[in-house]
Amino acid sequence: MSRFFSSWFVKLDENNRSIFQSGRILIIFQLAVLLSLLIIIVLLSFEALPAQALNYLSPYIPWLGIAATGLVLTLARSIWKTLLDPLLRLCRWADLMRGVKLDATVVFGKNSDFAELSSDLNMIGRMINRLSRETEIQLQKHTDYISRESRSLAILYEVASSINAARDINELYRNSLDSLCKNLHASAGVIRQVMESTELEIVAICGNFNRSFLVDVNSLLVFGAPLQQQASEPEFYTPRSLPYSRVINSEAGNDTDTLLVVAVPFQYRDISSGIINLFFPENMRAELDDYGELFATIGQHLGTVVEKYRLDEEEAQLLLMQERTQFSHELHDSLAQTMASLRIQVRILDEVIHSNDERGIWDHLERVENTIEEANDQLRELIAHFRIPMDTRGLISSIKEEVQRAREETDIYFYFQNDWSEHELPANIELQVLRIVQECIANIRKHSQAHSVRVRLRADRSSGVYSVLIEDDGVGFDETEVEPVGGEHLGLGILRDRAQQINGDITIDSDPGEGTRITLQFVYPELIQPPHQIAT
Repeated sequence: MSRFFSSWFVKLDENNRSIFQSGRILIIFQLAVLLSLLIIIVLLSFEALPAQALNYLSPYIPWLGIAATGLVLTLARSIWKTLLDPLLRLCRWADLMRGVKLDATVVFGKNSDFAELSSDLNMIGRMINRLSRETEIQLQKHTDYISRESRSLAILYEVASSINAARDINELYRNSLDSLCKNLHASAGVIRQVMESTELEIVAICGNFNRSFLVDVNSLLVFGAPLQQQASEPEFYTPRSLPYSRVINSEAGNDTDTLLVVAVPFQYRDISSGIINLFFPENMRAELDDYGELFATIGQHLGTVVEKYRLDEEEAQLLLMQERTQFSHELHDSLAQTMASLRIQVRILDEVIHSNDERGIWDHLERVENTIEEANDQLRELIAHFRIPMDTRGLISSIKEEVQRAREETDIYFYFQNDWSEHELPANIELQVLRIVQECIANIRKHSQAHSVRVRLRADRSSGVYSVLIEDDGVGFDETEVEPVGGEHLGLGILRDRAQQINGDITIDSDPGEGTRITLQFVYPELIQPPHQIAT
């Protein structure tokens, strides 16, 4: 009994208070009030009775007390069974549920008024328990996924760092393969690249392979061997089994029965240019199934970098070809023309020598000497600066000097018209225009047999159109019959190349016996003058 009351009357304070304890005390307080009222009513009723009635009832008072006590106990038992005991069971169930014991149940008995409530509460408990287990499973899956993704990102970062540290394509292959083998715990690895002959060639290895395996690698690893074709993901990323002793030197590791080999193509725009084969122990099969996306990302990243190296190499080759072409053009437009002029002067000197004109001989010897000095200066300038010096005074002065030199060295009359301003155009455009004019004058001197030549520079600054006209009254030629023999007629192609460098057009109009007319036209938009505004 004392244990029962000690469990009932719990001291309430701020740290030990519950709804159910408060409810129990409230019910006890209400019962105490009711009993007190009942006792007061009985006492008052006895006070109101006359003495004769009291004497008459005195033998029955003990029995009435016993009956009242039994009634109170019966009432208390009924309250306990129908209300207090279910509340205590519900309180205990709630405490267990709060304690994360989600499989707890509450039982009120079949005849209890709370039987249906207990069924509903137990069903809710089972639902909460099931949801908790499912949530825990999903949380574990997400945790595992995040862990795998974090590891994949770490591996990808290591591979990218090794790729960025490479100085050439061969070091790129070695660094990336070593990083993959180290971070993925691969037993060995090999990279094969598609060569120009569409055959796969080994460019990097990691691990102690059998020599016979490396010799026959293309026949042994026939799956996932792209030959400039689109990669198929299921074909490449599915692990295959190979005998351990067939691949790895037995002295290098455990005598395992089989190895798993994974093929990872490195590709750019869905075109594979090579493949990485990684070899893993058999016990890593489950782990490899989670690395499909990582393998695809590494393959795409490596393919992009390899393509960049290839484009850089092509660009370097193209720049080298452009430099060689430019050097050839500069030789043709400077030193070659000077040497051609020297050849003409030597021929004239030979004729003067045969005429026994001593004064003429000395004059032509001086011209030959000056031409040789000029050729020497041009050659030194080419060696030192890889460019031909243009008159520091600008394009117009250089063209005037070229025309004046042609007048002095030939019997051809040159007429020069100019509408351009000095230093009006950028230096690169002025240089190309000068070379075109020089080439045209050189061709006229060597082949035209002309008597007069006109050189005209015109500019329409409202539209930004610039034109150069060079025409002669010589013998002309048929352009379709001109063949580049011994470098003599390379000038026409060079003229077109130089015009293209300034986004210009060059037209050559010539017929045998009708002379030649060459027109260069280009646009320089930066000098277009806006129309004048009319003041209002």
